[in-house]
Amino acid sequence: MVASSSANVNVGPQVFINFRGAELRKNFVSHLKDALERNGINAYIDSNEHAGEDLDILFRRIEESTVALTILSRRYTESHWCLGELVHIMKCVDRRTLWVIPIFYKLEPGTVKKLDGEFGVQLWNLWRKVGRDDRILKWDAALQGVAKKIALESEISRDEVAFLDKIIEEVQNALTKDLSLRELNPKPEESPNRATNIIKSGGQRLKQLEEKLDVECNDNDTRVVGIVGMAGIGKTYLAKNLFEKLKTKIGRHVFVEFPREKSNEQGLEWLQKTIVEGLLNQENIIFSNGSPLEVWKNRLLEKKVVVVLDGVSDKKHIDEVLRNRDWIKRGSKIVIITRDKSLFKGLECDLYEVPGLNDREGLELFRAQSCTTLEGKFMELLRKFLDYAGGNPLALKAYGGELKGKEEDQWEERLGTLTQILNPEIRKELKISYDELNSEQKDALLEIACFFRSQDEDYITTLLDSFHQESAKGSTEIRDLEEKFLIRVYDGRVEMQDLWLTMCKELVGTSEGKYWLFPSKIAESTDALKTKEGKEEVRGVTIDMSKMDEKPLDNQAFIGMSNLRYLKVYSSTDPSNGEAKCKLNLPDGLEFPEDNIIRYIYWMKFPGEELPSNFKPNNLIHLSLPYSKIKCVWQGTKVAPKLKWVDLSHSSNLSSLSGLSKAPNLLRLNLEGCISLKELPEEMKDMKNLVFLNLRECTSLSSLPDINMDSLKVLILSGCSKLQKFQVISEKLEKLYLNGTAVNTLPPTIGNLQRLILLNLKDCKNLVTLPNCIGKLISLQQLKLSRCSNLNSFPDVKDNMVNLRILLLGGTSITEMPCNIDGSSLSLLQRLCLSGNANIRTLELNTSHLKWLELKYCKNLTSLQLPPHLQCLDAHGCISLRTVTSSLVHPRPTENFHSTLMFTNCNELEQVSKNAIISYAHEKCRSMSDDGYNRDFVFNSLIGTCFPGCDVPLWFNHQTFGSILKRTLPRDLKEGRVNGVFLCVVVSFKEFKGQTNTLQVKCNCEFTDHAIIRLRRKISIIVGGCSELSSDESRKIDSDHVFIGYTNWFNTNKSQKNEDDKEYVPTEISLGFEVTDGASEVRECEVMKCGFSLLYNSEGAVSWEPRFDASPRSEESIHGELASHIASEHDFGDSNGLLNGE
Repeated sequence: MVASSSANVNVGPQVFINFRGAELRKNFVSHLKDALERNGINAYIDSNEHAGEDLDILFRRIEESTVALTILSRRYTESHWCLGELVHIMKCVDRRTLWVIPIFYKLEPGTVKKLDGEFGVQLWNLWRKVGRDDRILKWDAALQGVAKKIALESEISRDEVAFLDKIIEEVQNALTKDLSLRELNPKPEESPNRATNIIKSGGQRLKQLEEKLDVECNDNDTRVVGIVGMAGIGKTYLAKNLFEKLKTKIGRHVFVEFPREKSNEQGLEWLQKTIVEGLLNQENIIFSNGSPLEVWKNRLLEKKVVVVLDGVSDKKHIDEVLRNRDWIKRGSKIVIITRDKSLFKGLECDLYEVPGLNDREGLELFRAQSCTTLEGKFMELLRKFLDYAGGNPLALKAYGGELKGKEEDQWEERLGTLTQILNPEIRKELKISYDELNSEQKDALLEIACFFRSQDEDYITTLLDSFHQESAKGSTEIRDLEEKFLIRVYDGRVEMQDLWLTMCKELVGTSEGKYWLFPSKIAESTDALKTKEGKEEVRGVTIDMSKMDEKPLDNQAFIGMSNLRYLKVYSSTDPSNGEAKCKLNLPDGLEFPEDNIIRYIYWMKFPGEELPSNFKPNNLIHLSLPYSKIKCVWQGTKVAPKLKWVDLSHSSNLSSLSGLSKAPNLLRLNLEGCISLKELPEEMKDMKNLVFLNLRECTSLSSLPDINMDSLKVLILSGCSKLQKFQVISEKLEKLYLNGTAVNTLPPTIGNLQRLILLNLKDCKNLVTLPNCIGKLISLQQLKLSRCSNLNSFPDVKDNMVNLRILLLGGTSITEMPCNIDGSSLSLLQRLCLSGNANIRTLELNTSHLKWLELKYCKNLTSLQLPPHLQCLDAHGCISLRTVTSSLVHPRPTENFHSTLMFTNCNELEQVSKNAIISYAHEKCRSMSDDGYNRDFVFNSLIGTCFPGCDVPLWFNHQTFGSILKRTLPRDLKEGRVNGVFLCVVVSFKEFKGQTNTLQVKCNCEFTDHAIIRLRRKISIIVGGCSELSSDESRKIDSDHVFIGYTNWFNTNKSQKNEDDKEYVPTEISLGFEVTDGASEVRECEVMKCGFSLLYNSEGAVSWEPRFDASPRSEESIHGELASHIASEHDFGDSNGLLNGE
């Protein structure tokens, strides 16, 4: 048992539990977590985090842990988060920083290894749901990796208590091994150098640097490496470790430290003299004339040298050493350490950016410094300090030392001030970096911290460039700050580490009064605005209203702030939903300085009806007044030449936009929820740069002006319920949202939108027809017309809409599809929805690229011709459908995907149509018959179909009543003649009264080799299902249905291997069929009959070519045609009694 003392407990969480929450959280995992903690083991599950935490924190918790328990269960592959965690777990395992113990919870290990049955199909469906990206490869690799580990298996009948005890034992063994490997036996208080030792656990950094420098001196090349990173990240520590190792390899060496406070005072001659004296091991060398390096060049060239320059902040020092290298003997090592990687521009050297400690290393370092245990709330508090430090070793040591010997309540108290008060040691180091900035860089840093953290880089650049657009100073300042490691740019967004954010808040107080920050807890903040001295120096003001009492704001509050650039009035606890009341009132209005230079105004719930009359927006770039009471932006028309972003969303009283008519450079205008806005001004035509206009839910807007906006790309009119006529106001549109409007037609000019990619007309109840010119939209990829209930026709597309991929016509009244939908006009259409259509009676689609066809509740559809390459067809509830035919073409080998054809509740289907559906499935199976197509694919290839019926087709050679079917397998199975297997189930839904969208029919297969005692192999296959393809609606099945599924034999045969990977030949197969809801068996759905047939190769070729036609024929004749392609009775040994069961 592992005790919970600081001496021998690893950092918490010791154990990270990776599991499917919806399936196991309230039962097995709850019991497991309790058992671990009873045994003194800190266990972590995702419910430990508070709502609102970044989900990336789960990855950090994995890195903190010593052991990961991955609980693989039936529903595990439903969750991309389970799989994402597993990928990260296996990365840590590969780095040897984590032990993983797989637990197969009521799941066969082979199911994971082969991705069999429901487990694999769920993974396939998840991949489709999240967008078919490359995550599938990572998921598969992680699953295969964990499946190879020694695992624990929980059988259905196993005693859970005993199983939990076994898990505890294995975890304790793993923890003991880890403790031994990491030499964690000494207590922190007995090991004063423990913090230093812990950093050595980051050996990967040293290893990478050693490779860059060739520490082993394997070649004769001169290596120059720059070590860069933020203050306190460990640059000097790594360099000193390298230096000590290099001293044993190279005789001449010198370590030059620049005093950070005086580095600019160290001249070039001082640097050269220090290097020469250090390398020659002589003091007070006299230099008569010339540079020391030049004078002593010949002596220096006698031997290889190691030179380390630490704390460089001036490029001239690097140039002095590297500009002329003729004093450096080949094979020497030069290391330069700096906080500014821009110093290396134009130089030939290899840069190494020091990463922060991972969470696990950070936890160990912090715990060692604070000499604390992990009992009580200390673990939770420790994590918060770790998150704040961001892996910075200096911060972790400083805060750990600060809290050494303190009690829990003192930790909590310090945590409460963490973001306001820096540790002095950290402040000193960060202040050095800040003092090296020029005035523009300092202003930019503080403005990002106070106003623009996590904003778009281009957006911030524009605001910083306001007065220097010709020189692009804003982008230069952002780049400079990034290269000095004061900010980071991730995916186009500017981020700032928490240490620097706190530092900037402190610096605000020493910034000569340039920034006034009023947190919500300062009740007198609004009074201070009027009375505080130094207003003329203020560049930025922020006011947090979240905890403020309602009060008036003096109308002279901003008078005198002639230098004011940024104003932000917000609520930190109510950032966007607008439910809270406005806390600041303007009883006497508001005034701004006469000649203001304000660039940025953000005022949540602005209480005035307009901005002050004396406000001049000459320099305004961003105006955001969400949930305000304004009726107009300002009185009259004002020139706003620099205004680019305006957000007036949910300003319910806004009725006029005329004030913005002279804002020619506006880029984005958000007017969502402005319910009093009735029209747009014609002057908007002068907004030549507007690219985004959002008018969603502007329910009073009745028309658009007759204008042309040259640059508009996105126009959102969703929910504008009074808009009856749409007017094209830009021919550059790429996305147009008209869903939920009252438009009854589209103008002929719609055909001019040659760049339009998306046209959304959903829920346009008044739309009756579409113009023929819709076919001129050559770039259109998505056309959405769902629930346009009065749309009765779709135009004949005579033009080439080759880019159209998605066409949604569900809930419309069209009577037929255009005659040329199968031609070149719509030749690349991939998804078509006609669900809920009551008029279409016949549907013939031969388009070769159509993959998804939705026909739910087309109650008058009587005839359907299946397109040749469907992957998903949903014809649920087509109660009049009688005839189904197929255009048989040879399937593409690349179509090795799961395909589903659902005809549930199609009770009028004729037998010949059912035969055609089966024939179509057979034809689809041809591309899956060759093992070579599937060996590298991660899923079972499966064709599934279902339709009303109560009999297993006669061509299934092996069938029985009930849900269990056992058969002796053919003696020649090992010869590779079997290509695939068809499975069939008849399910009665008469007793099933519920409604669901997740029913699945599953086959549990068990193979037995009687030549090897008790050798059994199990796999699961999803035969079919009744799942919704594109909605969350539930469906009810009201009769018996036949489910037929095919899988190629490779997917079953590949499971027939021993642990030593030797193939064996099963002699018996047992099939058990059941209906599940994805989690458990649905017993009300009774399996009435079941069957299977094996398909064979004939002389090396697939001899299963179906020869069906559309004419009505008996089951017996079909059986006769298939008899030569399906295994005959005499190949299976005893064949008696099949129809009576066994």
